[in-house]
Amino acid sequence: MGVVAPSGPVDARREAVEAGIRRLEAYGFRVRTGEALWAREGVRAGARETQLADLHAMWADPEVKAIFCATGGVTAITLVDGLDYDLIAQNPKPFIGMSDITLLQAAMLRRTGLVSLHASGLADGLGSPDAELEAPYLLRLLTNPDPPGPLPDWAGEVRPVRPGRAESAGHDRGGASGRQDSGVRGRLVGGCCNCVLHLLGTSYWPDTEGAILFLEGVNLLTSAVLRGLAQLRLAGALDGVKAILFGHMEGCFRDRPSPLEGMALAVTEALGDLDLPVYQTEAFGHCVPNVTLPIGAVACIRDGRLVLEEGAVV
Repeated sequence: MGVVAPSGPVDARREAVEAGIRRLEAYGFRVRTGEALWAREGVRAGARETQLADLHAMWADPEVKAIFCATGGVTAITLVDGLDYDLIAQNPKPFIGMSDITLLQAAMLRRTGLVSLHASGLADGLGSPDAELEAPYLLRLLTNPDPPGPLPDWAGEVRPVRPGRAESAGHDRGGASGRQDSGVRGRLVGGCCNCVLHLLGTSYWPDTEGAILFLEGVNLLTSAVLRGLAQLRLAGALDGVKAILFGHMEGCFRDRPSPLEGMALAVTEALGDLDLPVYQTEAFGHCVPNVTLPIGAVACIRDGRLVLEEGAVV
């Protein structure tokens, strides 16, 4: 397992990252760390060139079977145009992280089709004393190529925020199965809306045609979520989307009486009469536990559950 720091400095989280490394070793994995892991240059973990070299070395090394990001940060977007996408495409392997890391995951999906894993960084996931629930599910997706099926029971239910017209009529928007239920099927695409929306309008924004667009966020007011959704609509990025799935919105909608009221307001005002179902779950995001999602794999929202219909590894 490779461990890298492609965004913010990790030195202040050293104890948690080292705990995550020990947990990986306890599972029987050998761990290789990047040169920038404990470095600090302002708001980033080492120089940009070192961070890119770490990523490329991990992808080029056939002994590294998966790559964990230690934490998030604010500078991952500066690496997007420096990645060797040919190298990544020729050596596909799981790339694990979230928050700022979703910028890299989205760009890799667009340029290479790589299925990566939206999961807690090493410091907040395997390095946390609260990892007992999410760790086994992460390892299951990392080591078993079979379709995982429904999310584990601890992930909770998926609730409608706004049904589309087809859902109101009880039809299947997925179209492939012929089921006459409320199923919505598509590839999982998305990430942290604080970060990933900054790729909109660039050549790195992922293809959302036929996708379930999943979004989670941190400390966003209702106006920020509303404007982000409206920007997606105006850019045409929602034209082929099957559904929007909101995850845990940590510290968001504090300007409204309740988070659900704020989300409903943002969705209603931003999407207008666009026929697009919107759902919400507490299963993933900046929360504990945080369920692992395979970005780019096919999933279905059905009967209050998110069902993963494709594995994340081959």
